[in-house]
Amino acid sequence: MRKLVSLVAAAMITTTAFADTASMSKDGLGDFLIAPVYFAKDNLCTNVTVYNTNETKSVIAKVAFREQIASNEVDFPIFLSPGDVWDGKVCQRGNGDVYLTSNDDSNHPAIKNLLLKGKDLTAQSKAAGHTNIDFTTGYIEVYPIAEFDEHSTNKVQKSVLVKRWDSLIAGKIPANTLRTGVDGYSLAGDVSFEQKNGDAQTAILPMVAFKGTDDKVLTGSVIAYGNDTSPSVLLGAQKKVQLLKLMQHKTAAFNYVNGGQDQYIVFTYPFGYTDNQVRKFKVTVRDMEENKDAPKKEVVVFSPAPKVVKKANYMKNEVAVIKVSDLIAQTKNPAMYNKGQIQIKDITNVNNVQLGAGKNASFIATLVTIDSNKNGADIKNAFYTPVK
Repeated sequence: MRKLVSLVAAAMITTTAFADTASMSKDGLGDFLIAPVYFAKDNLCTNVTVYNTNETKSVIAKVAFREQIASNEVDFPIFLSPGDVWDGKVCQRGNGDVYLTSNDDSNHPAIKNLLLKGKDLTAQSKAAGHTNIDFTTGYIEVYPIAEFDEHSTNKVQKSVLVKRWDSLIAGKIPANTLRTGVDGYSLAGDVSFEQKNGDAQTAILPMVAFKGTDDKVLTGSVIAYGNDTSPSVLLGAQKKVQLLKLMQHKTAAFNYVNGGQDQYIVFTYPFGYTDNQVRKFKVTVRDMEENKDAPKKEVVVFSPAPKVVKKANYMKNEVAVIKVSDLIAQTKNPAMYNKGQIQIKDITNVNNVQLGAGKNASFIATLVTIDSNKNGADIKNAFYTPVK
């Protein structure tokens, strides 16, 4: 369980003005964002961009990078004036650790110079007491903190936003421009992939956006820089459950080509935050003529998987990456499955995570194609798979 630092000391102001039921955005804009996967391994880097599309309102948000095993985090605030953009990049360095770099003026002054040189996410998480971590793959969340109606399209100095942030941490409500919550039409974001010191961006994946998640103003130490970011605190326990239900599915389907070579399906299970999560699922593989081959036994997913188990039969980690060709290899006659559709079905929590044991898992599924070349690897394309 994560520690919610100084939760009792936090003051929370609520209102019905933004107390909508959470929903998944259809236009890419929202008040809470999830980038379901980033890669920062070997020569592969990920660029991260967060947009404030509102031309008259400023937004303070928290960005949380979560590693793939148990969603252990490194988070920090960003300060977006009207029409502003924040960006950063994660890469693995020679020591094996993953570093975040950013030269954006939307960063807090206290960490601005550090981010220019590169913040070691791996070392930061270890310093917080986490041991079983892997930041080379993970996902990103963008949490709303506060929105200010500037009543103008003029530029807002970042020092003003930082002072407002400091005031909120001190438990004070700054200025009469503060809105009750961030509206559902301001924030958007994406991740893009590139080779380290190499080619330009090769694929772009928009963040999944949600609306109606932010209906309160939080003050006090729970929003402070350095404290863990928790959806139960920043969004509220009820909103957390609503978001999990929006991401709760039984089936993910995707097309494969070339026997699934160089294709990977990525399952991201948000809001689990624990090691050794177990999920079971079934797989059906179809070729273009709709002939199918389903394994006789259910496949049980362990995170992390026991070493004695065949790798092809197991997902690992809270961000689980499955090689599509490994699924096809489980069929009775893999040679006949060159092109077609795979359905991963009945994805069920075995232990008590997310909405509970025995319940359908809450996830975002992404299909990624990797192009290996002499310089290493490129993400050729990445897109969301149909789910139901």
